[in-house]
Amino acid sequence: MTKKIGRSLLGLLLIIVMIFMTACSTPNNNDVPDGEVTNGEANDGEDNDGQVEEKKVIKLFHRFPDEPFNSFIEETVAQYEADHPDIDIVISSAQNQPYKEKIKVVVGSNECPDVFFSWSGEFSERFLREGLIMNLTDAFNNDSEWKNSLLEAQVNEYRKGDVLYGIPFRLDAKMMFYNIDIFNENNLEVPDTWDEFIEVCEALKAKDITPIAYGNKNQWPSSHYIGSINQMLVNNEIRLKDLDPATGEFTDPNYVKALEYYQQLIPYFNEAVNGIPHDMARNNFAQGKAGMFFAELVEIPYLADENPDMNYGMFGFPLIEGEGDPTLLTGSPEGFVISSKTKYPEESIEFLKYFTGPEVGKKEVQQVGWFNAGVGIVDGLNDQKLLEAYEVIKNAKTMAGWFDASLYSTIANEYLTAVSDLTNGDITPEDAMKKIQKAAKEAQETYQSGANE
Repeated sequence: MTKKIGRSLLGLLLIIVMIFMTACSTPNNNDVPDGEVTNGEANDGEDNDGQVEEKKVIKLFHRFPDEPFNSFIEETVAQYEADHPDIDIVISSAQNQPYKEKIKVVVGSNECPDVFFSWSGEFSERFLREGLIMNLTDAFNNDSEWKNSLLEAQVNEYRKGDVLYGIPFRLDAKMMFYNIDIFNENNLEVPDTWDEFIEVCEALKAKDITPIAYGNKNQWPSSHYIGSINQMLVNNEIRLKDLDPATGEFTDPNYVKALEYYQQLIPYFNEAVNGIPHDMARNNFAQGKAGMFFAELVEIPYLADENPDMNYGMFGFPLIEGEGDPTLLTGSPEGFVISSKTKYPEESIEFLKYFTGPEVGKKEVQQVGWFNAGVGIVDGLNDQKLLEAYEVIKNAKTMAGWFDASLYSTIANEYLTAVSDLTNGDITPEDAMKKIQKAAKEAQETYQSGANE
């Protein structure tokens, strides 16, 4: 009898040990890759019977870690998780430049986030060519409610031909902001043309007022100037051909002319342009240290924080007579794409639909001062600056896209470096374009060979 009890106890102990070891050795599919900063960890829930139910984990990667934008995203995600208890969204983020570098590395790996921020144009289209992001065309076209809830012109910025590959999260464009008080004190009128613009700059400089606040330490701000000038001087068909890495040459003489126009502005910028970051230049403008500032519309909330009492207005980039299209608006929506490697394509689409839709858009504009592409998102908005900005975007016939994001990466790097050197007086417009043409030729060869950048 004692032996039977001993055997039974031994068997029971073995069973308990095996169960414990199995539970401890079960792999965790929700591990976050090393190096990513996240707002939480994936977790499991329980069904009604108390059984452990594995949640579907969607990794979200964005480039807005600053407040209040990061908190807005976290609150938005938390609400979605509350409404979808089977979904666990793990958020990570990085600042602009580190984000660009990291996403290029992870997008082709098994560590790629399911849903991630990506600029429209060439920045995303290379991922599309390599089959790294989802084609959303059928899902979007077959969902009339989704399709009708967004501004078509803004959604189209995330198309390559007939292929839709992303959805806008925030709309943006570039305008010249000006200090109304400085203009009034010096009897200045808002300029419409380039010549009028130069006259305003001359008048401000004569009064020892810095005409234009400008910081190009990170180089991308210069691309907004050059892109805006190119749009007016270069034939649009030629400009679009040159943006395509398969056909780009940049041999049109108007590209040199555009750099010469840019050169005209250099005497009117603050000192040490290439040593000052863009946000410092914006702060200088906010504190009344310059008459004008070429700004993105998404910077309106920043100006409100830096100087709530500032009296400023905005006008479009001054008109230059040329062979281009003056109706183009510099700017582009910025949004999110879905990895083609995602384990949960349908769930990722449903989240993206919510995250970029009108319901979130109405909260987004009220809480952080950003617009998404949702229809009717400004209903009830009282901020006149934001309403004015929204009208600029809504009434735009065509967006030209951010010049740096529209270029093949090696050409973009050469262009930005050349303009930085031009700003310092270290290179001529002709020599700058020779370097860019060389980069374009090399990009053609790389593209045609099928090699990755």
